[in-house]
Amino acid sequence: MIQWQRLGREDSIAVLEQVQSASDPGLMSPATCQVERAWLPFYKGIYAYKVTNFASVPSFTFEYLGDGNFYHYLDGTADPIYAINDKAELHLNEVHVLDYLEYYFGHVSDPEDGEIVMVRNPHDMPLLDSLDPGAYEAVMRAFQPPRAERGEDDRFTVTSDLYIDGVLVHATLTVGKRGRVEIVQRKMSVSEIQKSPAADNIMV
Repeated sequence: MIQWQRLGREDSIAVLEQVQSASDPGLMSPATCQVERAWLPFYKGIYAYKVTNFASVPSFTFEYLGDGNFYHYLDGTADPIYAINDKAELHLNEVHVLDYLEYYFGHVSDPEDGEIVMVRNPHDMPLLDSLDPGAYEAVMRAFQPPRAERGEDDRFTVTSDLYIDGVLVHATLTVGKRGRVEIVQRKMSVSEIQKSPAADNIMV
């Protein structure tokens, strides 16, 4: 889990000067924005940055990856993360590749599948509190902890449960040494989780 640290005024201003838009500089004002930074175990010299503007209701947040000199705005596609990977030193091992995938899926929406959640702890799964006891037990029985194996070409093969569009699937993924992610195989772990119009409760 990412541990955010609020930056002091001078460091915050330095970040805001780099990320503010020339067309709307007031959007990133030190008077209205809070800047936070977090260390990521799979990068060397690259940090996650979060800028929250509290002047609006509700407040809104922008996230970036950067090294203090350049910043890439995370726009929901894989492009900014891949751009950072090509510039930075990416440290992947059997543990950090799982951290990387969790971060990746937390910030990238797949064009076909939409939002994907990597399930490292079944108790953190979306909609879990809405399941009836039988469905809950089925989900827990089907869960398999993620595993990663490094190949000879430094490409990792990862097996993990993913939550995709209301469906829990057991997937096989590959992660290249520059952090490119591909889902190469998937199979349903449990039946589709859907809402019953009649009973208005969640079923598996």
